[in-house]
Amino acid sequence: MNGDYYHERRKESLLARAYVPIQIMNQVYSPSEALKKGTLFPELYRPYKVGTRDVSGGGFNG
Repeated sequence: MNGDYYHERRKESLLARAYVPIQIMNQVYSPSEALKKGTLFPELYRPYKVGTRDVSGGGFNG
């Protein structure tokens, strides 16, 4: 009973759409540098910034 409803509804809606920009391979890291950074491509290298955060506690929102 419910299976038919969800099957019909799935045909109507699009749940997600992928967007993949075209990437041109113009630069690459050396193999040793790529292992350190976790990627071969400089365009994909996005390191986490090291810094301090105040995580002492939050307030009540409500």
